[in-house]
Formats: sequence, C-alpha cells, structure tokens
Amino acid sequence: MSYSQKLLFVIALLSSSVAFGQLTEDPEDRRDQGKDPLKTQTVDGQPLPFSQRLRFGGGINGFRFGNPFSLGVSPVIAYQATEHLIVGIGGTYNYTRYKPYFNGVGNVGGQTYNQYGGRAFAMYEFIPSILPNLYLHGEIENSTVQQKIDGVGGSYTGQVTAPLVGVTYSQPISRRFGVNLTALYNLNYDANAGLSQYVYGSPLVIRLSFF
Repeated sequence: MSYSQKLLFVIALLSSSVAFGQLTEDPEDRRDQGKDPLKTQTVDGQPLPFSQRLRFGGGINGFRFGNPFSLGVSPVIAYQATEHLIVGIGGTYNYTRYKPYFNGVGNVGGQTYNQYGGRAFAMYEFIPSILPNLYLHGEIENSTVQQKIDGVGGSYTGQVTAPLVGVTYSQPISRRFGVNLTALYNLNYDANAGLSQYVYGSPLVIRLSFF
C-alpha cells in the first residue's frame, strides 16, 4: 500500500469515527453548540418520546411555624408539553395544628386539621428571552379537610376548592429536573370561612418543589 493510500485510509477511518460519535452522542449532553438542550426535541429536530418529557418529584408547602404549626407535602408528575409549557398533576397532604389558647373570656381548645386531596396545574414560560425560567402558574386544588377539636368527640369533614394563580421560578439542574419556588394567590380565600382560613392561613401560598 502506497503512502498516499495509507493517508487516505487513515482520513477515512477518522471521518467514520467522528460521524459515528455524532450519531451515538447523547443529545442531552451536546452542549458544544452553544445552546442548552431543547426540552421536547433533540438538537437534530426529532421529538423526544413521551417518557423523556415526564418529570417526577414533589415538594413541601403550607409551612408555618409557631401557632399554628403547618407543614405539607405534595408529590408531582409533570409533562413538558412544549418548550415553554409544563402541565401536571399532584397529590396534597397538609397537617395544621392550633395550640389551645386563652381568648380573654375563656380557654379555647386546640384544633388539628388534616388536609388531603389533589391538584392539576399548568406553567407557562412567558418571557424566556428576558427572564428565562420564570413561569406564569395556574392550578386548581380540591381537598378534603378533617377537623378535630381537643376534648370534643368525633370530627368534622368538609371540602375546600382553591383556584390558585401566580408565578414560579425554576432553577434547572438538568433537562428533566429543577428546583422551583412558587408564589400563588388563592382566589377562593375567605378570612371568614372556617376551613379556608384555618387551612391556608392567608390568601398567599408559598411552595418549594423539585421536579
């Protein structure tokens, strides 16, 4: 084999190796093009399969300390519908405890609230060119609330529906996972309505989640 033939063979081998690497390279790791990976398609424009658009996680919500003490958890399944739209569903459990206190007339017994239910939500990244990862957030949460009063037998159970609107800021960790800080306003909050007042405490709902 002549020198020129050997040189052509080596060039062809290197070209084949580079081409194979481009075909087998994980699209999620191809950041050398100066752009982050797309959320619903590969860099070659092929749509990602359904399973690769799913996100799983959850978070904590309703946290208040002192009197009352409140803490909740909320598992989440989210779906990246478009590059800027995320939709999802989640479960909710929230525990709230009011300690006994004296109201100036007499002692008021402590109260315990157990809230459990589900929610559906949508998040839209509305100004990605100015503030990326900032989402308009809307959701509807429906909960069953069980109220128990110290020293009183039995319990009261009621329903609470809360339409919530606000914003979420998401700090991506990977294409399918991020840390999310959410601030929502409860459109159905009523300071004079027992369950809504005692469970939510205020119309503002702050949530920290991971998905």
